[in-house]
Amino acid sequence: MAKSKLPVEKLKASKSKPIPVKIVSDAPEATSDRGYEARERKYRAEDALRTIKEYEKLQADKALMKDVKALAREQMNALKKIC
Repeated sequence: MAKSKLPVEKLKASKSKPIPVKIVSDAPEATSDRGYEARERKYRAEDALRTIKEYEKLQADKALMKDVKALAREQMNALKKIC
């Protein structure tokens, strides 16, 4: 099976107009400290919100909370023996 060639227009170099070229660097852009701090604060706020949501789910589970209290009591009693 023969490949058909698509019609292609040949480019002609022009001495009067330079070809516009965008210079791209592979180096990462420098980030300002403020930008980093703002992203860090936002990440910490999102993380805290996830933690609060998880806490509310756990707190609603009465059987789990009963087990948590029993475990906390055991650990407190163990610490009382040491201290």
